[in-house]
Amino acid sequence: MNGITHDNVYRYVGKPFRWIWAVIGRHRLSYAISMVITCLLVTFSVIPSTIAGRLIDEVLNGGQFDRLWFYLPLMVAFPFTRSMIGVLIRYFYERASQDGLMRLRDGLYGNLQSMDRSFYDSTRTGDLMTIMGGDLDMIRHFMSFVMWSSVEQVVIFVFGAAYLFSINWILALTAVLFAPFIGFFAFRLGSRVRPLWQQVRRQFSALNSVVTQNIGGNRIVKAFARADFEETKFERENEAYREANIESGRIWTRYIPILDGMANFLTIPTILVGGYLVIRGKMSMGELVTFNGLLFLMSNPMRQSGWLINDIQRFVASAERILDLLIARSRVVSPENGRKEPIRGEVEFRDLSFAYPDFSLKNESQGRTVRQTPALDHVSFVAHPGQTIGIIGLTGSGKSTLIQLMSRFYDPTGGQILVDGVDLREYDLDTLRRSIGLVSQDVFLFSDTAEGNIAYGNPEMPFDDVVHAAQVAQADGFIRKMPDGYDTIVGERGVGLSGGQRQRISLARALAYNPSILLLDDTTSAVDMETEAEIQEALTASYSDKSVFIVAHRISSVRHADLILVLKDGAVAESGNHESLVRLGGIYADVYHTQLGDAVAEGGN
Repeated sequence: MNGITHDNVYRYVGKPFRWIWAVIGRHRLSYAISMVITCLLVTFSVIPSTIAGRLIDEVLNGGQFDRLWFYLPLMVAFPFTRSMIGVLIRYFYERASQDGLMRLRDGLYGNLQSMDRSFYDSTRTGDLMTIMGGDLDMIRHFMSFVMWSSVEQVVIFVFGAAYLFSINWILALTAVLFAPFIGFFAFRLGSRVRPLWQQVRRQFSALNSVVTQNIGGNRIVKAFARADFEETKFERENEAYREANIESGRIWTRYIPILDGMANFLTIPTILVGGYLVIRGKMSMGELVTFNGLLFLMSNPMRQSGWLINDIQRFVASAERILDLLIARSRVVSPENGRKEPIRGEVEFRDLSFAYPDFSLKNESQGRTVRQTPALDHVSFVAHPGQTIGIIGLTGSGKSTLIQLMSRFYDPTGGQILVDGVDLREYDLDTLRRSIGLVSQDVFLFSDTAEGNIAYGNPEMPFDDVVHAAQVAQADGFIRKMPDGYDTIVGERGVGLSGGQRQRISLARALAYNPSILLLDDTTSAVDMETEAEIQEALTASYSDKSVFIVAHRISSVRHADLILVLKDGAVAESGNHESLVRLGGIYADVYHTQLGDAVAEGGN
């Protein structure tokens, strides 16, 4: 994995050609040998022209007709042998590129899995899809064709030029006079095309983002009859992508005909000067034929230079994006010797504060300005194993943030979270998260069976445990009524299930591997109050030794909690149990009276 994992990729930042050699990895020796053989095959390319010249001088002009049967088989054998060897060599190039691409894809995906929530908060899905798709394919194309083809064309040009000078230096000098002009235009093409290809890639990412968001939010688009608006937005990005490609093509087509034309123009002075030298006896007709054949061979690198430079610039643009993703680091990392002992579930928030980073502006070090958006402000409380903590508050008061901090999706900007008396950041991340069962506000189900979704945390768990978790979550009943019961494919993101059914399967998934800490973020908002009461009763009976945190908007979800926290603007405005908070007559009491009514409040606090 040398040159692919984020542990060693820093040395290659700004050095895409060194990096690609590292990506080739264990195939470097066979790749290098293949390139050497490819270069040696250049000699096979000049042999037909040499033989043609000999045929004219020795057979046609010299009358040595017996030499004809010696040269003819050679003219067939050398090109045929070169083609056969070329096919084998190209197989090694393709194999090396596919292997490097596979390892590179694994490295990128592994790094994506290690990134924290703040990375995904500031990175568009379309950008990631572009890198994992088009940019990776450009890397494969560079390894399988552009890299060796560039070396081959340079060798052909250098070797051919040397051979031309060995035939006739005057005629060779006439041909080489055009080389500086070709080099100048090739350099101009590279400098103009590179920034344009970066713009093309950025615009393609924007287009991908629009498509990804529209597919994910298709129900909302239809519900609000916004299909026309989304089509207009897509057309705008599609038009910008088209314009970026047209601009790139405009520059490219401006220089390619010049390079191709100059390569073709070489034959004119060669014929004129060469004919004059033949007439004067300075060179033979066979040498002129050989020279013209070599010149045609040398014109191919000149023609290919524009195409190759274009592909090289596309590779550099893609490589920079991939390297940027490989060097990205998660702010939340597992300590080197993190604690792995079992967690009982005592949680203490000690003067905790947190502010979300805002990546809307750029800074000097990270390319972004990190403006702090306060979410929690000096929050302190303790939850003991077996206790239930209810958390309520207005939208934006910090309820879900508090839950996400306990799962260590983010690290606090001030204060501490202690689990069993130990700072959360001292635990091994996997150990910590396997001890926490999270049911998030945004329910996500995989395109898998109901059983597979519930057993996601531990695919090897017994089926009885899956059923027990589903029963506690009040999901067993409707799952058994589905066409294939627990083997029913629920569809991507739970398509085909109601909101309440998705929530209950998500809750069963969190309960299935018996966590020490249970975090329920508005888990029962889509179920009726009777089902909610049944879930709470089953939770109390089966998980009475766990620390349970319930984030909710409904008082009925938290009224039986041992401790209720009322958040306002990121701070704890009120705390206590249900009865004490109602008597307090503050925010909680107002919400309670609003939801349940004064008559109910008077009848049974």
